[in-house]
Amino acid sequence: MSKLQPNKTATRAARFGALNRTPPRTLFALATLFALALCAFALNGGARAQSRRAPRPAATPTPEATPEATPEGESESQPRGTSKREPGVVVSFNVVEYDNPMMSLDYMARDDIWKEFIDRLSKSRAVSVTQGGKATRGEARERAKSEREAYTVLFQMEEEREMNGASTGRVDSRTLLLKTYVYAPKTGDLKYADTIYQRPYRETATIGGVRVPVPGTRGVERYPSQRQLEQAARDAADRLMSRFNVTLPPNN
Repeated sequence: MSKLQPNKTATRAARFGALNRTPPRTLFALATLFALALCAFALNGGARAQSRRAPRPAATPTPEATPEATPEGESESQPRGTSKREPGVVVSFNVVEYDNPMMSLDYMARDDIWKEFIDRLSKSRAVSVTQGGKATRGEARERAKSEREAYTVLFQMEEEREMNGASTGRVDSRTLLLKTYVYAPKTGDLKYADTIYQRPYRETATIGGVRVPVPGTRGVERYPSQRQLEQAARDAADRLMSRFNVTLPPNN
């Protein structure tokens, strides 16, 4: 007895009917799984393709610009008064001479007194000295305002009779006295003002820390109190250094 073969048309209809009877949620889930499988396949294929690519060469870093070295003997320009203080220097002075054209004193004699004052200050290693030429009091004050560290010192020779308003125009060297005006940097304020009078001159030297007189000939002087005035110039320098607690240099 032969077996009955199922009708193909009936079988397809049955399958289609079963598919139609499948819930929509199940169909959505199947579609989602199919989409995820396609995405995983695409990502896996892209990763394999990227791994087969040759690696890119590393980027060469851009070299940094090296500043040019300053040639020896040259330095960058700096504003006035900004130079660095040398090691061991306690105070810096910019010394100017009072411009008094009315004083009829021998030029060489005035120059000697000025040099004595500068030389005495320069003997101390704790003092830095620069010469600023001639100036009036107002000009000296304005110069001090442009300084950052150095004090402006105005060195002046004056007659005692001129102070009392009895000057006759002719200079008597025995009545001369010395004045110093110290102006502070940046502000130009007057910090110190000293008056140095002449005193009897004595030639001395220091032996073992003790000052002793030294005999000798004084020679020909251009005016009677030349030595006394030069001594007064050294006294003025010592007074200025003592104002700033600087140890005074030896006298010889």
